[in-house]
Amino acid sequence: MMDFDTAFAPATMSMPTEPTGNALATIPQAKPPAAPQVKLTSGEKAAVILVALGPEAAAKLLTGIGERRIRRFARIVSDLKEVPPEVVEATIAEFLSKLDADRAIGGGATEARRFLSEVLERDQVDRIMGDLDAAGRSVWSLLGDVEDERIANWLRTEHPQVAAIALSRLTSQKAAQVLERFDAAEADDIVIRMGSAATAEPAVAARIGEVIAREFLPSAIQRQGRKDPADVIAAVMNHVTGRTRDRLVEALGDATPKLAEQVRRIMFTFDHIPERISPRDVMMVVKSVEEGTLMKAMKSSMARSPKAVEHILSNISKRLAERMREDLEAMAEPSRKEGEAAQGELVAAIVGLRDTGLLKFIELETLED
Repeated sequence: MMDFDTAFAPATMSMPTEPTGNALATIPQAKPPAAPQVKLTSGEKAAVILVALGPEAAAKLLTGIGERRIRRFARIVSDLKEVPPEVVEATIAEFLSKLDADRAIGGGATEARRFLSEVLERDQVDRIMGDLDAAGRSVWSLLGDVEDERIANWLRTEHPQVAAIALSRLTSQKAAQVLERFDAAEADDIVIRMGSAATAEPAVAARIGEVIAREFLPSAIQRQGRKDPADVIAAVMNHVTGRTRDRLVEALGDATPKLAEQVRRIMFTFDHIPERISPRDVMMVVKSVEEGTLMKAMKSSMARSPKAVEHILSNISKRLAERMREDLEAMAEPSRKEGEAAQGELVAAIVGLRDTGLLKFIELETLED
């Protein structure tokens, strides 16, 4: 993850350098003013640029960079003493001069990954690049797309040191998910070996990567490309209204009971929140949608799914829960259409968290043991 000092580079690259009436564009670029005695850090220079742009233009650049960086920007601006006009001019001129010198850009998958890595988390970059052609992606990136169980099953046939090296090259989230598929003794052995695997010779990791690319990935990706009927139907069921979903699943049960049971285990609805969302993940779920949407979803479900509503309220901060309970009590009942839409938005957000690896559903089989 890049730091605040370079967070604005992608957005500012498209700023005009020809006179357009913009405050920055009118600053002489050919010869920056003589540097005053005030010394600014690179982070302070970035803050000066944003403040000089004004709130409206700066807001466009700040959008989407994340609360942590915005907090740092606010802290830097708060700590800044008065910056003389000549320092502001020199900072802007330096910025425009550097921008003009760096105008040429590269291309290709490698450049795209490098650029995204500057502004996004590694897992986000892997997901985005995963939507592009596999050409140029590393074997470890491709391996990260394969199901956890399938990776674990293949690694069981290899030496534990191979498994350790392979897992050390995956994202930490993916490696943890695969590791959970091993029994305790196997997992212990692999973890112990991962210490030395992290510093293994690049040539060793490259040879293992070649074996994975040649012997495992082709069949794994091909088989993974085939969609399971239960997965397809469950995904559809997640987005229809409750009454329609109950009717469709019942009809499916009459026709093919086994498939219907698989669909019931896979699909996720608002009613499944207490069964499949761990208490420690509830706060993440609450933050995944706007509060108004969450409140409508809970209000419309208080009579039909009180356990789901209580599961949410019982696993957030006491103060927030008390306020939400009071607001729910005073809140008007949303229409059925509004309530179902809010529930659908919340469910989609939860499934999105699951798909990105930020949240893991509790397996229904565990609940029945």
